[in-house]
Amino acid sequence: MTELATRAYACFEVKALESERRTFSGWATTPSLDRVGDRINPLGARFAKSIPLLHGHNHSAPIGTATFGKPTAKGIPFDAEIPVVGEEYGSLRDRVDTAWGEVKFGMVRAVSIGFRAMKYAFTDTGVDYEEIEIYELSTVAIPALPDAVITAVKSGAPLPRSFVQQLSRAEAVKAMGAVPLISRAVPAKPDLGGAVRLVRS
Repeated sequence: MTELATRAYACFEVKALESERRTFSGWATTPSLDRVGDRINPLGARFAKSIPLLHGHNHSAPIGTATFGKPTAKGIPFDAEIPVVGEEYGSLRDRVDTAWGEVKFGMVRAVSIGFRAMKYAFTDTGVDYEEIEIYELSTVAIPALPDAVITAVKSGAPLPRSFVQQLSRAEAVKAMGAVPLISRAVPAKPDLGGAVRLVRS
């Protein structure tokens, strides 16, 4: 059977907005039928102990790390962390601060797994993925699952002024076209007989 490389979206819940640890958690994937007609069996997923956390599936610009809990029939839970870095790291600091700001302010409300399909079957609506290998988790703005929304935000303290200024500068740079904050391709609907199927970006 031809391998499929694809992405699937789910929801997450912000659980901690601490100054030294920037973490959030939720569901990496669920067995729900998504808006393009695909379904993933959580019990057939394989993954490493720790995987990269990306921003919009940009493999060249990681923003943190993620770990997955035990898969169940309900789905696969995850915990993710975006690190706090010093000013000496320049563009890295801008990247992770921007990514966290998007989560903090509810601008990004979903996550997406990047995975390799190992066992699957085509259906009348799309694809049923029976076995997959998950190799990355991304924060994304537009989910494919109907329930892909942030369910709760808990904040113990306001963001420092310096961080807000960093976000403002990053937005100004983006407006000038120098640093794209989100890199997301939107491919046309592929032929199901093809070797690669990139969807839901």
